[in-house]
Amino acid sequence: MNALTSYEAPEADEDELTRKITDILRRKMERDYPAGATKRDAHPKHVALVSAKFIVEPELPANLAVGIFASPKTYDAWDRLSNANGEPRSDAVKDIRGCAVKLLDVEGVRIPESDEATTQDFLMVSMPTMPLGNVALFHDAVYYSIESSKLLFLAKMILKGKLGMLATLSKAKTHPTSPVDIRYWSTTAYLLGSDQVVKYSVVPTSTRRSAMPGTPSDTYLSENLHAHLADSDATFDFKVQLCTNAGEMPVEDAAVEWLETQSPFVKVATLVIPKQTFRSAERDLLAEALAFSPAHALAEHRPLGSINRARMKIYQSLSQFRQQRDQRKRVP
Repeated sequence: MNALTSYEAPEADEDELTRKITDILRRKMERDYPAGATKRDAHPKHVALVSAKFIVEPELPANLAVGIFASPKTYDAWDRLSNANGEPRSDAVKDIRGCAVKLLDVEGVRIPESDEATTQDFLMVSMPTMPLGNVALFHDAVYYSIESSKLLFLAKMILKGKLGMLATLSKAKTHPTSPVDIRYWSTTAYLLGSDQVVKYSVVPTSTRRSAMPGTPSDTYLSENLHAHLADSDATFDFKVQLCTNAGEMPVEDAAVEWLETQSPFVKVATLVIPKQTFRSAERDLLAEALAFSPAHALAEHRPLGSINRARMKIYQSLSQFRQQRDQRKRVP
């Protein structure tokens, strides 16, 4: 079991469910991809990998000036923008979209689960909650969709009164004009220091916005982003939302939205994606070599909750499997 905080309360079978999820996903990766070209189990299709700057705000309140936010500083970063479906699909298919930010050359004490020495990752998607909000539901979704029957999973969700969860997932699948035109959320909780819990969000602030093509191509998101970054920078406000009511803003259930009317998001940094050319074979190779995980974190930003505890183990195991199978060296 991972080291736990006073905010966490794992279920007794969490470790076993996590092991089963890992095994199912590894078998799927072996079936779906030939050795030498093994994609990620989650977010396998990247729309773009872009270089970025993460600029910490000056003069933050003392309670927010913690960890990487302790002092004004600019970090070099990578931002992997992706489609969330477990199978690489056309950008023209409605989907949830992902934004994974990796800060480089980050100093400080790290969590024991981290297998990287100097990075801080922030993993976000284009919806504020994760309807599969705990490991038990995550396991059922993985098992029934991959090794059993999606209809049986639907029946089980109906019996559990969780049909609304599937409706939420379906509604969150959209056709954005560009991956830098939409907002992303962490959905899961993290420490901020030793006695505060937060969620993250990035909010687009670019003055330039893309238009939807009349007939979206399989790579229209990448094409629109390419046109954007040929013309101007893309910018986001990076924000944190403090947990102000543990009963209504739970750590262990990522399906519960933390309402902004109860605790608004506060800006702590700016994410800048400068003008650049990213559509190249070299950048695509780097996108495959980079590993992203909530476990790549300073102690002040420890991931919390059922989903994060599982993801830290699953991502590390499957990342190692993918790199070993493809004989590819991972890039920190």
